[in-house]
Amino acid sequence: MSAVPAVLAALCLALPPAHAGRPLTVDDAGVDEVGQGHIEAWWEGQRGQRGTVYAAPAFTPIEGLELGALLARDLGERHTLQGVQAKWLWSPAQTDGCNAASSAGITHRRQPGGHSGGSVVALNLIGTCAAPWGVANANLGTLRERGQSWRGTWGVSLERSWGAITPHVEAFGVQHSAPVFQAGARWEWAPGRQLDATVGRQQGRTLLSVGFAAGF
Repeated sequence: MSAVPAVLAALCLALPPAHAGRPLTVDDAGVDEVGQGHIEAWWEGQRGQRGTVYAAPAFTPIEGLELGALLARDLGERHTLQGVQAKWLWSPAQTDGCNAASSAGITHRRQPGGHSGGSVVALNLIGTCAAPWGVANANLGTLRERGQSWRGTWGVSLERSWGAITPHVEAFGVQHSAPVFQAGARWEWAPGRQLDATVGRQQGRTLLSVGFAAGF
C-alpha cells in the first residue's frame, strides 16, 4: 500500500475534524461548546474503487480545546488507520470577523496481520473569517511520515449557507504531491444532524465522498 491513504488521513487531522464540518477537508478555527461533541462517519475513494470508511468523534472538555479521534478501514487492502488530534483556539470564533486556532495530530497505519505500517505526525495553523457573504478558511501546516522529512500542507475553502444547505469549494495539498480540488454540500436535515457529499479531482482522478454527522 502506498503512503497516500495515510497522508490523506493525516490531512483529515491536520486540515480537518472539528472543522467547518463534513464534507470540508479544510479545517476551521472553531470548536464545540464545553461538554458537547460530534461524530462524523463517511466513505471516500476514487471512482470505481472500494475506497475507505471513516469514523471521527470529537469532544470539547474545556473551553477552547477540542479532542478528536479517527478510525478508518481500507475496504480494498484491509489496512486500518487510527489517529488522535487536539485543537485549541487562539481567539473565540466570530460571526462577523476573523479568528485563529492550531491543531496537532498523529495517525498510525496498521497492515493486515497486525503489522505496523508507519505513522504520520501533523501540525496545523488555522484561520477563519466570517462575513455576510460566507465563510473563508485557510490552513498552513506540516506533516512528517516516519522515516521521511517534514512536508508542508496547505488548504483554502469558501462556503456559504442557503437555509439548511451549505455548499462549498476548496483546494488543499501536501508538498511534492498534486493538489486536490473539490466541491460539495451538507444538508442539515434536523438540528445537529447532517448529510453530505463531495466530488473532487486530483491529477486526473475523480474522488468521491458521502457521509453524515451528528452532535451530542
